[in-house]
Amino acid sequence: MRYRVANASEYLAITGYGINDIKLAKKAWVMPGQSCTVLELTPVNYTFEVQAMSAEKLPFVLPAVFTIGPRDKKESLMKYAKLISPMTSSPTTSRNISMSW
Repeated sequence: MRYRVANASEYLAITGYGINDIKLAKKAWVMPGQSCTVLELTPVNYTFEVQAMSAEKLPFVLPAVFTIGPRDKKESLMKYAKLISPMTSSPTTSRNISMSW
């Protein structure tokens, strides 16, 4: 059993024994049989340069910037934890299953 505390821009995502889905907390006791992952909530910027062509067939480069990060609402944080956290993937998606008939 460990006591974990998240920093200011972090949350703890806890799964495992006794938790149905994901438990988000700033500080919590992590019991045996549970997994704890620290989620960084600082938004991340992704910059792309898209090569496009105008209607007059003139090529140009269009810069695009996407910022990815959750909102400060509980449902947004839960969705972010489910999509970002590696511990929430099901066993069938993490390995190949072959069936012989």
